[in-house]
Amino acid sequence: MIGNTVQAQQKWSLSQCISYAIENNINLKEYEILEKLSLEDVQQAKRNMLPGISASTRAGLSFGRSADPNTNDYINTEFFSSSFDLGSSIAVFDGFRIQNQIKYQKFRKQASEYIRINATDDLAFNVMVAFFDVVYYKGMLGIANEQVEASKLSLKTTEKKVEVGLKAKTDLLDMRANLEREELNKIQIENTLETATLKLKQMMNLISAEEMELVDESSVVINEQVAQPRQLFEQYTGWSPYYQSIYANVKATEKGLALSRSALYPSIYASGSIGTGFYETNTDAEGNTLAFSDQWKNNKSQYVGASLSIPVFSRWSNRSEVKKAKLELERAQNNLDDERQKMFFEMVNDLTELEALYKEHSQYVKRTEVDELAFQAAEKKFDQGLIDINDYYIAKNRLANTQSQVLRSRTQWEIKMKVLQFYRGQRFWELDESAQ
Repeated sequence: MIGNTVQAQQKWSLSQCISYAIENNINLKEYEILEKLSLEDVQQAKRNMLPGISASTRAGLSFGRSADPNTNDYINTEFFSSSFDLGSSIAVFDGFRIQNQIKYQKFRKQASEYIRINATDDLAFNVMVAFFDVVYYKGMLGIANEQVEASKLSLKTTEKKVEVGLKAKTDLLDMRANLEREELNKIQIENTLETATLKLKQMMNLISAEEMELVDESSVVINEQVAQPRQLFEQYTGWSPYYQSIYANVKATEKGLALSRSALYPSIYASGSIGTGFYETNTDAEGNTLAFSDQWKNNKSQYVGASLSIPVFSRWSNRSEVKKAKLELERAQNNLDDERQKMFFEMVNDLTELEALYKEHSQYVKRTEVDELAFQAAEKKFDQGLIDINDYYIAKNRLANTQSQVLRSRTQWEIKMKVLQFYRGQRFWELDESAQ
């Protein structure tokens, strides 16, 4: 808690907000665990190539009628016996099942890794949007403050003119009512700003009641960006963790089909074992039980062999699994094609919006200059009694609306520019950190 409070007192840039969120996000830890699980599956698939070794031992006391381990004759003598066995087996050929299993798990591990990276990128973009929401509402609050201060100044001037009879009392009442509306609008923006800041802190997992001061280090110079959608798309799909995770899933599904086909081939296993035992009925000529060390050596046995298994008829279940695996591969490939289409048109839409925002912002900047001059002229005319209060507020509100549109288009343009950077393979938050 103390550490988070100290952190909250500093100025936060976009890259710092994203880095803090990535380090402290709880959901990302879940993806890290899943990736570790998939890595363990790969390691185990490789270990399956090793021979299997098992050891066993048995010991027991026989009563009543039982078989003599030495002669296999039935006797009615109580006796003790024990045995020790060590065996091993290895797959000589199993239709390349183990090899395909290794490749299958490798692709699953790749998909898991890309999913984790994509989740990190998604978090970065969510934090970015929340960051610019706070920046936008802080800008809107600044505009609202300017409106309130301008109205207070005009109200004081009007009060003096009403006192000397140069203005009607109705104008004073209208100005007071308008000031109250602007005060209310300011309060509403403050509440929205507080909500946006809380949302940003929640995404960052930043536990602090301190006011969060953001630093928008983005360039305020807005330029028209030209990009070829097809070329940019091919560049993006070559490294995109989201796309690569889907592609890795297709490759894993291909290996899943190969695994299903492995069941159609014969399998050959080699095995061997060694064992020994101690039997109380194993006696010498004088009827004395032979020593454990002698029996351990004399009763030793070895076995080496191989087994061949040929799938002849399994009620068509193996063929059915192959068919289903083919359909799963077709489904995965269709999903990949569908995602490619969605990603391409989303990219085209982002580029179109980027160009439109450039044009909007340029036009609103020009309009702001005109509206500002118009408001200054209206203010002078109102003071001189040449226009009524309605015309004065029309000019005043039009200027405030244009200023808010400039702020909106600029903020949205910055967001789209970050998206364009990302399409080009640049994680903007990492670039900002290296520049600091």
